[in-house]
Amino acid sequence: MNQILQLLKKNLYLVLFVLLETIALVLFFSNSQQPSARLYELCTAVRGRFLSIGGDVRSKKALKSEIDCLQQENAWLRACLETSRLALQHDGGSVPDSAYAQRYDFLCAHVVHATLNMANNYFVLDAGRSEGVAEGMGVISPCGIIGIVDKVSEHFCSVLTVLHSQSLVSVSLASSGYTGSLSWPGIRCDEAELSDIPSHIQIRKGENVVTSGLSAVFPGGIPVGCVEGVLSKPGEDFYRLKIKFSEDYHRVDLVYIVKDLYKEEFETCKHPSGRI
Repeated sequence: MNQILQLLKKNLYLVLFVLLETIALVLFFSNSQQPSARLYELCTAVRGRFLSIGGDVRSKKALKSEIDCLQQENAWLRACLETSRLALQHDGGSVPDSAYAQRYDFLCAHVVHATLNMANNYFVLDAGRSEGVAEGMGVISPCGIIGIVDKVSEHFCSVLTVLHSQSLVSVSLASSGYTGSLSWPGIRCDEAELSDIPSHIQIRKGENVVTSGLSAVFPGGIPVGCVEGVLSKPGEDFYRLKIKFSEDYHRVDLVYIVKDLYKEEFETCKHPSGRI
């Protein structure tokens, strides 16, 4: 108490000034209608701004929750696609649902770190061993392919992306079904090269390129990009095509980790290959 009294005594003139200024302002606004109205407007505007900020925060939280729900639903829908199922019967005609088994399952994750300006680029996802992630799983986005899981910790994993010097993905031309190998030349993060496509087929600019499904990493039919042009010289036996990625890797956030439920069985029968 003595310290408070000493503080007031030390700042007596300042306290007296603030008190007299407050009284003067109260008398001024009480006896003048226009300044009083302006003060009320100012207080209302400040209060509205704070309420607006609070509403924005609540809206963002609600939006994030809604996005997470939609992502979970999209993962479930992807698992329901025909490309995510394995045919157990091949007799043709009307085939019951019991003739199919689930082959691919999908786990939702977010990109928490990414590199894009290196020769070997990686993404880090917020899902790890505790969520069922394992090395060798494929990673896709709503717009295209991302890469393959390289290392896994308890709650995170790193992904060797298609923007990597060692990336080699088995893809196909959507119209003809011819398969080839997609690699990244290490120049632009929106372009890749497609090789091993026979030169006797007709190539159309803008033709869609999708995953071939010839591996235990990606289901078939996942968008990869489109043909931008031909890089090989006339007379060569195979085309070398410039591909524009369908995904903008600068903006990737939500992804799906692909789990092949038959991967071990598939690997025992597959001939060794460098494609993913």
